[in-house]
Amino acid sequence: MTNNMKTPIQYIILAVPFHADAATHDEMARKVNERLIAGYELFGAPFLSEEMMYQAMTRPILQTSPRPTQ
Repeated sequence: MTNNMKTPIQYIILAVPFHADAATHDEMARKVNERLIAGYELFGAPFLSEEMMYQAMTRPILQTSPRPTQ
């Protein structure tokens, strides 16, 4: 018997206002690093809109099983 259940994940998109200077990249790097420390992983490359820079990230949702009683 196989278990076809996939691990549930949390999916977030970080966003910072986009300006054509290093401050945008520094702010995005700070936010990404905070999430990496919290267990998230990058999901694809950063992407831009006209006014914003985005980065998608995911992490598994850890489900805890109750401990067996003795």
